[in-house]
Amino acid sequence: MYLTTVPSPTILLQMGWTKLFGSKRAVFTATGLKSPEEKAAHLRYLRKLIEAGELHSVIDRRYPLNEIAEAHRYVDTGHKRGNVVITVGE
Repeated sequence: MYLTTVPSPTILLQMGWTKLFGSKRAVFTATGLKSPEEKAAHLRYLRKLIEAGELHSVIDRRYPLNEIAEAHRYVDTGHKRGNVVITVGE
C-alpha cells in the first residue's frame, strides 16, 4: 500500500501500469473531496492497520535538522525509495 497526499504524474502513470499489467492492485482516491465523516473513518481504519502492525512507514534516509538542505537535495534527485525524515534534537 502506498499513500501520498500529493500524487505526481509519474506516480499516477505507475499506478495505471501496475493496474493494467501488474499482478497487484492500484487504486487512486482523491481523499480531499471526501466528507469529514468519511475522512474520519479512513483515519480510524489506518490507525487500526498501524496498531495491528499491518502498515509500516518506509524510511529511506534520516537527516538532522542542520542538514535539511542536503535532505532537500537528495529528495530532488528523484531517487528516494521511501520517506526522508528530518530529526529534531537527539
